[in-house]
Amino acid sequence: MSASEIPIFIVGGGPTGLTLALCLAKYGIKTRVIEEAAFPHQAIRGTAITPRTLELLNILGIADEIKAVALPPLQMAIYDDRGLNIAKAFDWSQPADLSPTIPFAVLEDVLRHQLAALGCSVENGKKLIGINQTANQVSALVELSDGRTETVECAFLVAADGAKGVFTSHSRRLLGIPFIGETKEADRLFTANVNIPGFSREYWHRWGDFATAAQVERVFLKPVHPAPLFQLQALGPAMQNELPGDVASLQIFFNAIAGREDIVFRDANCITEWKANIRMTEKLSLGRVFLAGDAAHCHSPAGGQGTNTAMQDSFNLAWKLALVLKNTADSSLLSTYEAERLPVIAEMLGLSSALHARAFAHIPDAAFASAAALADDPMARPAQVLQLGINYRWSPIVLDARGKADDVEEKTPYGAGPTTSNVRAGDRAPYFGGIQDSDGQPNNLFRLLEECSGAHLVLVFPGSGGNLVEGVDALGRYGVGGLLGVVFVFIERELGSNLDGARVAVDTNGAARRAYGVEKQTTVWVAIRPDGVVGSYGYTVDDVVAYFRRLARPVA
Repeated sequence: MSASEIPIFIVGGGPTGLTLALCLAKYGIKTRVIEEAAFPHQAIRGTAITPRTLELLNILGIADEIKAVALPPLQMAIYDDRGLNIAKAFDWSQPADLSPTIPFAVLEDVLRHQLAALGCSVENGKKLIGINQTANQVSALVELSDGRTETVECAFLVAADGAKGVFTSHSRRLLGIPFIGETKEADRLFTANVNIPGFSREYWHRWGDFATAAQVERVFLKPVHPAPLFQLQALGPAMQNELPGDVASLQIFFNAIAGREDIVFRDANCITEWKANIRMTEKLSLGRVFLAGDAAHCHSPAGGQGTNTAMQDSFNLAWKLALVLKNTADSSLLSTYEAERLPVIAEMLGLSSALHARAFAHIPDAAFASAAALADDPMARPAQVLQLGINYRWSPIVLDARGKADDVEEKTPYGAGPTTSNVRAGDRAPYFGGIQDSDGQPNNLFRLLEECSGAHLVLVFPGSGGNLVEGVDALGRYGVGGLLGVVFVFIERELGSNLDGARVAVDTNGAARRAYGVEKQTTVWVAIRPDGVVGSYGYTVDDVVAYFRRLARPVA
């Protein structure tokens, strides 16, 4: 038995654990990541990257690498009763233009390579078998592939090992945290990776209807990277008990539903069945151990929320862990991970469960009736699935000088859609581009947040009053402590140099002011968190300082 010590020990090498490790590496925090599986899997699984997740990947500086191996969102093509001709094609989500398709395994591969480039590699074939913790550290017992054990001492442990076993991750089972929810044995989804040379990759193809009377199966073929790979998906009340286990039986299965003989499967793998298991924990932490991703919540794949929600768990937790480990923030900041994420997770489960019920229930199929009826199609998705309205307006740490939003008491974690001119503290920080830095170079919100590397970005929109120099000076101490990364001041005309302690930029087309609802004569100070959320919104630097005091470690 050997022992090692690390600030953050991550159990689980899927998108949740990889995203967390990548964020922390960018923030200068060392981690170890273990994964029980001996080798990375090749399953397609979930394929949707929501616009909100894509924004966060932009902040990490890796969105281009993701988009390089993703396909653009495709319309869903519904075939007629003969299975030969497309009867209708529709956008399954409105709008879906920023929801690229990427196989789960390909996403993991990109994240692994990005993490390895920063000096951290996933350690496969290692299993967590014990957790002990004190007020100051966690001791994790790890079983190696050869049967030997290792003790890992860490400041914090994050369980991101999915929903394995009997409705529970191994880490969560060791912690004794219940996984509350239900399993629907009759709701089954069958998937497989299939290579189909020569078949159209212009649509997400669908055969079979959702008619009340017809006890039929529905089968889908979704193009994914790399060609000629597709994900076959099948569901329906008439699903046979014995599902196909090889390419020959899979071909027969598909042909019987689609009524086609001309679509030839060259090979198939990762043939698997999913049964509806919809659960979540009542807490996201126990002492110095945190739960993230499927270790804390599992759901229906309907709506494509799961992997995205899991990765967003990691974005929320990473910057808080980093600031606490750097002694910049008080340890109480870590409690806001649960306070902010649990309501989002609960609403995500409700949304995905409602979409699941539409897909698996015996619902009249209106897809052939009219264009207006497409919204009633069981596969249509509301704008909420894009996750651009997700917010933490109720969070105890956010500060809005205008007072609480009307919906804070009832908590609407998914909101109504993208935030625009009515941005509030706790909302997603609206994107802006088209600004010109003081050196004449173009810049945008994502680049500025990436540059902050786990610290806050403060945007200043000068109006007709207030002492800008004194305001910037007042923030200086927070830059030294690592809470503040960049103060960015928008001006109306070109300046030859930056202000001391700040950078200036020209909001050339007014995009930044419009995004944050700033009137021309009004001074506004906005603090944006490392996870792309508005931490504070106010009219003086005092509002930013008051927000930072909610986070900062008290001076002894």
